Amino acid sequence: MATNFISTGLSGALFGSALLLSGVYSPTIILAQLELSDFYMLKVFLTASGSSAILMEICKRANIAPCKPREASNLNLLNRYDGNIIGGLILGCGMALTGACPGTVLVQVASGISSGVPVLAGGILGGILWSRFGYCVKCAPTTPASEKGSTLSKNELTLYDSTKMSSAQAVLLFEIVCLSVIIAASYLLPDPYGSKLLNPVLGGLLIGGAQAASLILTRGPIGVSTAYERLGDYICRFAGLSPCYDSTWPSPSPLVFALGMIVGTWSLSHALGMTPVMESTQISVARAAAGGVALIIGARTAGGCTSGHGISGMAALSKASFATVGAMFAGGMGLSGLLRLFK
Repeated sequence: MATNFISTGLSGALFGSALLLSGVYSPTIILAQLELSDFYMLKVFLTASGSSAILMEICKRANIAPCKPREASNLNLLNRYDGNIIGGLILGCGMALTGACPGTVLVQVASGISSGVPVLAGGILGGILWSRFGYCVKCAPTTPASEKGSTLSKNELTLYDSTKMSSAQAVLLFEIVCLSVIIAASYLLPDPYGSKLLNPVLGGLLIGGAQAASLILTRGPIGVSTAYERLGDYICRFAGLSPCYDSTWPSPSPLVFALGMIVGTWSLSHALGMTPVMESTQISVARAAAGGVALIIGARTAGGCTSGHGISGMAALSKASFATVGAMFAGGMGLSGLLRLFK
């Protein structure tokens, strides 16, 4: 078990370090992307997802890691992806409020960005609320597939299964799309903040390298938001508030990964003598905390966050992940537009 914890912690440290070096953890970069005034984040994001897709295909074929696609989050309200869409919208609103996501806030705290602490506090509160009440949302009775046709078979989770393509063909097509968007964004779209940072392709490849480390060390892809739910589970159990009566405690591995991110980021930033970034956008404590709650409630409703769905899930070509990421950006850009109107 100790070896597993070391591998998980090291994987988290590498992911946190990659986010730090890429600069995509910055609230200014995230908010500028949602405001469509800077596309550095998009280019890093697509490079990370595209490189992860290749790595996951290799690892799957070599039996290094199973690389299972993400399943749909079905709330049994609208359609099979209603949890992904609703959760993605809430997650995107949280990003617009905080300039963070469940993973980047850990890097923000470790690197000394002031808004990161209340966002993290809000995220922990969100994890507690989800652990206490989330079962009401996720454990609603599901209508049988024979009645509603809403249950996905294992062969319907990915884009290539739906299109009857091979996984290799689908990955190749995904790489072409990612590369085309990156090239177009580099020549046609602005990045006034990102131009001062590491080349976005290199930054994305660093995140892809962290993905490779996670697949090899833990036999699983990167993902962060489960750590907040797991911490909420522990707190609720200690406080006697847990709705779960199972005597077996859940694995702390997600928390070890998150702790590794914090330790790795802090160590690297101090080793390189990096000073906290002076952010151009000031975020109030109340806004940051409320946004932190939204980040985790949204991520757990959708079954994953920016890293779990956006990098790993899209790399696995999961339909649920594309639905979540689309809703996430829609919610984030929508709320960002409203916030600009009321400035």
